[in-house]
Amino acid sequence: MSNLFDYLDWRGDLGFGSVPLCTVDALAFAVISYVPTVGVVPASPREEPVRFADAVKAYFEKTGNSEDTNQNHKFLAAAARTTRFGPLRVLAAAQELSRENGIQFSAYTLLLPGQNLFVCFEGTDDSLIGWQEDLRMSYECPVPAQLRAVEYLREVAAAHPLRRIFVGGHSKGGNLAMYSAVKCGPEVRHRIRRVFNFDGPGFCDDTLSSPAYAELRARIESYLPESSIVGVLMEHDTNYRVIQSSAKGLAQHEPLTWQLLGTDFLYATERTAFGKRTEAIIDHFHTHFSPERKRLFTKALFTVLEATEQQTVSGIANNKLKSLKNVLRSFSDFDPEVRELLSETITALAEANRTVRRAEKE
Repeated sequence: MSNLFDYLDWRGDLGFGSVPLCTVDALAFAVISYVPTVGVVPASPREEPVRFADAVKAYFEKTGNSEDTNQNHKFLAAAARTTRFGPLRVLAAAQELSRENGIQFSAYTLLLPGQNLFVCFEGTDDSLIGWQEDLRMSYECPVPAQLRAVEYLREVAAAHPLRRIFVGGHSKGGNLAMYSAVKCGPEVRHRIRRVFNFDGPGFCDDTLSSPAYAELRARIESYLPESSIVGVLMEHDTNYRVIQSSAKGLAQHEPLTWQLLGTDFLYATERTAFGKRTEAIIDHFHTHFSPERKRLFTKALFTVLEATEQQTVSGIANNKLKSLKNVLRSFSDFDPEVRELLSETITALAEANRTVRRAEKE
């Protein structure tokens, strides 16, 4: 078995002019999107693009980070050194993070040989804003990031009217890829060749039943790992393929753990018992809770998380004791409705878990 790093070693010496885009390349672009390119890549889709290798060099020089900081940085640096990825031209770096507007959005575009371009949307980052917007997707559509994704895709398409379009992303980025492709309008949609959704959540509205989705469905490729949780959130299509991962449980959401076979994935015959059980619990939340209750639960949950005085999920995880003390100190000040709603929702989810486990034993 191999992963994306192995793919760079195996295929890295062959440019896209020799061997065209494949599914694994699309996943690589999705991983790269998690490293912010604003400031080292032109913001406008009409500006002169920069070489990917040059943008990566500028990023490390600007931030002072090293490729050993984390796995995404390591992969970024390794990809930039290859003949396949290094010479690609990149442009239209966009990033928006606003608590006031409730948006976490990031995207970039690659120009590929043969009059093709790849629009890539980032998934959820480490910010509480991003996670809150994700929960909003369970009761509200469109959320701000979805609207911005449609606008971004249209802008890039207008700036490069002769190019064929590929769209993709991981996690929330996969959702944004699908939503933007469906909602971009017929003048852009007919130019789209493939949409790559890597373990992205579904929708809470009628997106999947729309004529535009039906028109595009054969060009949408959805992939999720065996124990996927994110990819089965909300209303989702059944035309997905299940991928083997070297990780277990929740950690399978990380694409660097996905197993490859040449230019494709190593597929599993079915999802794991953990994945199926979690899907049933999530389905209970989605179908039994009204949109208003989901909205109130989200508001209550993030009232608690904001009491930690941290801005990121990792900040809470790395400062567990301080975060817990802040929550406990603030808990008495919360509205009684907040405390009651959190307690009722957690109890309901626990009961859903017990119901699913009883059904498994029957």
